[in-house]
Amino acid sequence: MSKKLSQNQKSWWLITHLLFTAMWIGGGFTQIIMIVLIHLTSSGEFLYVAHSFMHIFDLALIIPGALGVVITGIVLSARTHWGLTKYYWIISKEAIALILIASGGVLNIWVQDAIQITLTERLNALNNTAYLHDRFMLGLFGAGQLILLVSVVWISVKKPWGKRKSKRFAEAAGQ
Repeated sequence: MSKKLSQNQKSWWLITHLLFTAMWIGGGFTQIIMIVLIHLTSSGEFLYVAHSFMHIFDLALIIPGALGVVITGIVLSARTHWGLTKYYWIISKEAIALILIASGGVLNIWVQDAIQITLTERLNALNNTAYLHDRFMLGLFGAGQLILLVSVVWISVKKPWGKRKSKRFAEAAGQ
């Protein structure tokens, strides 16, 4: 993959990258809305449906968005002047993406548990300590994930950290 992208190709890859980013962030915002609503409801059926929708949004928006961002990000980095490890801002985006994807698996466990509990207990789930734990962790980690996603967008726009010094450059400078 050493051949550089043309300007037109780069533009299309960047547009695709941004669309996948929008999917991922849109899914994250949707999850937060559902989490807020499950804290406000007094309907057992709504609890079950809300958690079920959270799972559907995960499958339809968050997972494809995350995978699309990673794939298009790798292509954009590897086939442009940015490179995969030349800039600190790219390295930070890669690290945050890995953290988000790994923690997304944990969030899915809490969603699945909440679906099962609300399926059988409906409104009585609000008296179930396992459900209350799952709901709390979904809110806490969901908000954290959304903050990290928005941070990645900020990093992409601001590019706050510069280029890494190569070993060759450091050796030439006598360091």
